[in-house]
Amino acid sequence: MKKKPLWAALIVNGALIASGNAEAIEISTALRTAIGGQADGARDLGQGNLSSNEVLYLNISPRVSVELNKEWTFYFRGRAFLPTGDVLDSDETQTTLQRETKSFVKLDEAWLRYGGFTSYPGESVRLGHQIIRENDRSWLGRDLDAVYWVFNTTQLTSSAGVSHQFSAYRSDGIELQSELRDRIYGHANIATDWRPEHQIGFRAMHARDINGFPSTREAVGSDPKLEEVNLTWLGLYLSNGYLNPKSPTPLQYWGDVTYLVGNTINAGLSPNKFVSGFSKQEIAAVASTAAIRWRPFIAPVAFGAEYAYSGGGGKSQYRQSGLQGNAVQFTGITTSVYRYNEALRAQLGNLRVASVYASFTMPSDEFAVVAQKFDKDDKRAPIVTNNISAPTNNTSGDVGYGVDFIASHFLTKGTLLTSQEDDGGDVTEDPRSAIRLRASLFNPGRAYAPGSDVNYRVIIEATLWWF
Repeated sequence: MKKKPLWAALIVNGALIASGNAEAIEISTALRTAIGGQADGARDLGQGNLSSNEVLYLNISPRVSVELNKEWTFYFRGRAFLPTGDVLDSDETQTTLQRETKSFVKLDEAWLRYGGFTSYPGESVRLGHQIIRENDRSWLGRDLDAVYWVFNTTQLTSSAGVSHQFSAYRSDGIELQSELRDRIYGHANIATDWRPEHQIGFRAMHARDINGFPSTREAVGSDPKLEEVNLTWLGLYLSNGYLNPKSPTPLQYWGDVTYLVGNTINAGLSPNKFVSGFSKQEIAAVASTAAIRWRPFIAPVAFGAEYAYSGGGGKSQYRQSGLQGNAVQFTGITTSVYRYNEALRAQLGNLRVASVYASFTMPSDEFAVVAQKFDKDDKRAPIVTNNISAPTNNTSGDVGYGVDFIASHFLTKGTLLTSQEDDGGDVTEDPRSAIRLRASLFNPGRAYAPGSDVNYRVIIEATLWWF
């Protein structure tokens, strides 16, 4: 926590001003504890010196919501992660390097909300360190330092914000991803019902790097920032509750198309780690997703299929925003599932993903199985994966296939205390104590080296909520 952002001082001052009437203060607290075990296969697919890893962990997350009065609310959420050994933390909301770590304490959220600009209960402004989530998480789903405005009514859903990350807010010294340092995001979303229960939405995001870029002949350290972006995402989406596991309609769908335009400037490095020059790349790329889920009324089951396309190669190389959170509730169960295989953890960009799945839901139990096939759009261009370190070749587009299995048994009904309940957003956390199993396999295709091993990830976790 080297930098002290302005929002921290504003939150403190705002809280003092808003809490003038001490009798109006209402405090709600919750504690989420998770005890689990995680087993991972070798991330290099057996092509290097990495080995499998097994670890036990304790994850403690306290939450405090302080309603200072009818207009002002303060929210805090922290986390202490205590593993028995090195582990690749799978929490996708953070903006830090995907690096193995030991124990750490982290600030997840600390923000002040004001809801007094209008009489609408769904209108508010939040200032501070917060998790911002959109429907499909493919643009926004991370923790950010932001000013974020929300205006929700029965017919209109809209939001807008400006985000910039000052720190990772962790005690273990792991810093922000290099691509997010000195980067400002502006983002906006507006959606309405074009017919009852059917929504159409438009969204936009712009990312711009400021300062921090190395100059020619400058020596760089570890994880240097070697790219400067000026990128804009423009998107259209249609949905009728596909990403809501409790949607009452028997047939749900999701469709979106995104156009990415802009440019990047990349710094080249000499063998002795000095900046040797710069190259500029114009980008004009497209990504799209189509999905459908059918839930017969006569049985507690759901069947679904998805197809995701993201352009690849040269000017057409698509990339996600860097703020995405690809774990969503798309299978019809309340447990969030990584959309592009937990063992692979792929990002959209030069990737085509065909998925089929089935889920089964009972009051105290839910199950889902997802099967996926991954292919490159351009076999000569790379892909980005968060859990596999082995590179792909330029001779085949066959990335491979994956299978995920998720099972949950709920112990309690629970009540809700999350950062999203006041803003009407989709909640990714199910506030019920539960025991969960997540098992994932990725079988590499011909785009990886011959003889590459099957990779796996298995997580067994008991989650207990205390209110």
